[in-house]
Amino acid sequence: MRYITTNTGPQPTIRSIADHSWHSRAACYGINAKEADRLFFHGPRNFRDRQQAKQVCAACPVQRDCLNFALENKVEHGMWGGLTLKERAAWRKKLDNRLDYARVRAAINGRDVHLSSLERNAVVRYACARGWSTTRLAHVLGVTVEWARDVMSEEARAIEDRDRHNVHADPAPATDAQGYESSAAEPPLTSDQDADSPGDSRPSGEVVPVDRHVHAPVVLDTFRKAA
Repeated sequence: MRYITTNTGPQPTIRSIADHSWHSRAACYGINAKEADRLFFHGPRNFRDRQQAKQVCAACPVQRDCLNFALENKVEHGMWGGLTLKERAAWRKKLDNRLDYARVRAAINGRDVHLSSLERNAVVRYACARGWSTTRLAHVLGVTVEWARDVMSEEARAIEDRDRHNVHADPAPATDAQGYESSAAEPPLTSDQDADSPGDSRPSGEVVPVDRHVHAPVVLDTFRKAA
């Protein structure tokens, strides 16, 4: 089976790494081997063959899957997804900076998909927020438990450093956080809503700001309860 998970949500549409079922749906599927070599593995100056191959790729229903396969596996020959090796060079440079949340969600839901470094970091942040075990993260990312423990520890330290910075920015964060939690996560009132309260000198229409570090504990606690 290509898709095994306990998640009850909708199945991701992104193919897994080991899923090559898209081959049989390609427009070039079943073409004679010599004809395929002439079209998709042409010489650098065979412009007519290259143009004909691009026409075949333009009508292909799995053109995107074909291109992703070539980029993720660093294929250095032939035309894939309607692009030559030289044309794919710019896409390869952008691959590590790709942040596709559809792929992040697919990985979280159990799909074995190719992830860029930014997408893997997003999965790690999600795992920390949801309180995943290191074993579960290691299984999702296909890494060792030791590596998963290290990246989760690093992410936890990053969260602590961020909160420590916010504490220095506001000398009384604990009081603000308790007040925010006691309000049942309701948005702060404007001066128009509590204009009758004594001693309120704020101008009309001003919204009371809530610091970022006040939101963070409440949001993380909500994530842990929902996990």
